[in-house]
Amino acid sequence: MRILALAIIGILAVAVSLPAAAQKTHPKYTPNASVEAYEACETKAHALGMPHGQAGHAEYVRECMGYRPRNSRPTG
Repeated sequence: MRILALAIIGILAVAVSLPAAAQKTHPKYTPNASVEAYEACETKAHALGMPHGQAGHAEYVRECMGYRPRNSRPTG
């Protein structure tokens, strides 16, 4: 009975670890979240005619800083 339990645990461990090991690894993406980058993105938004509080302003600043917009869904 113990051997059967160990065999089941081993099979489950292999079944879980193989797909995790086969998963594609994406390069590390670190958003540029500094005060200077935020100020630069704010300046770009104002230059494009998007004052603070206007629709699309927050999304533009987030994308400019390297973040994904909050309402987007991953593809693929």
